[in-house]
Amino acid sequence: MDNQEKNTKNDFRFLKTAISLGYRSIGQTWPNPSVGCVIVKNQHIVGTGNTAVKGRPHAEKIALDQAKSEALDSTVYVTLEPCSHVGKTAPCTTQLIKAKVKRVVCPLKDPNPRVNGKGFEILRKNGIIVDNSPILLQEIKKLNQGFITSIEKKRPYIALKLAMSLNGKIATQTKKSNWISGEKSRNFVQLIRSQYDAIMIGTETAFWDNPRLNLRDQFSDLPQPAKIIIDKDLKLSKKMNLIRSKDTEKLFFVHDLNLKKDKIESMKVKGIRTIGVSTLENGNLNLDEIFKKLSELGLTSVLVEGGGKIATSLLEVELVDKLILFTAGIILDKNGIDGFQPSIPESINLNNYNRYDLDKSLTIGNDVAHFWNINN
Repeated sequence: MDNQEKNTKNDFRFLKTAISLGYRSIGQTWPNPSVGCVIVKNQHIVGTGNTAVKGRPHAEKIALDQAKSEALDSTVYVTLEPCSHVGKTAPCTTQLIKAKVKRVVCPLKDPNPRVNGKGFEILRKNGIIVDNSPILLQEIKKLNQGFITSIEKKRPYIALKLAMSLNGKIATQTKKSNWISGEKSRNFVQLIRSQYDAIMIGTETAFWDNPRLNLRDQFSDLPQPAKIIIDKDLKLSKKMNLIRSKDTEKLFFVHDLNLKKDKIESMKVKGIRTIGVSTLENGNLNLDEIFKKLSELGLTSVLVEGGGKIATSLLEVELVDKLILFTAGIILDKNGIDGFQPSIPESINLNNYNRYDLDKSLTIGNDVAHFWNINN
């Protein structure tokens, strides 16, 4: 094995570790991204860090403090370009220069206009080797997808998840959906939830399923995602599992901006946060406005587990970045609830329809999960 091949394998291994560190803080670091950092010297890890809760200290700072003098002539693996602007603390570039590290390996440039290549440039000007080889670039982009979307689109990254029968139904005609997918799929959903800042459902899903929307079992010790309920008129039952949860501080009800104040105040008394948005001509809440306000609250990624109505609405206004479909080996009655209910034009031309890119397919128990990327 030549030196180049050996270096590439080492870079792959240590970047993998940095990515795993970055996932530890997902959903907890706004207004900063969740970054992972590994400092290596003589092929030994001498420092690790991930962005702290509420965004500070940064991952590089934590790793450098751990490495101390061992950071001299080391290689630093980081999942996002080190910051170069002055904030509440010294920029990470300054700290890396002061520590006299030898090399920084980072495939991803920060989309934030305040950084956007400036960090790499400062490091190079100070004699530090900067390696932007695209090793694990797609995995690193996935880690940062919420932050990137928040910067570029001013809204969270949005994934839509549905469990469907073979004939495209998400519930029976009596609106029973527990359970279409199998136990292994439901457990796998816990893993998916852990990768998002928040979970969102619509009014009907909340009423009929009365879900907890939390991380359970082996995932219960991970940071719990925020819970968002679309409830235009704040009519949901007081006996909902969500309202009785100990995590009400991370529970948001989205409602019509023009509701009477006493209704809104009654929710706040319970410790539940409310978000008022405008209503469109068709009577539905303004989805663009909802996600803009969620972004302003610091939520960078949202997993929507709603029913057919909200699923269709999101797709029609092009607010879905990833579509996750669990297909179960069951056929429901023809009058069951459809997963998608789009308006079909009289003249159908398939060339005009969006086609989604299949990211991956997984067999989970007796179900199949398809992950589709949607290029809006």
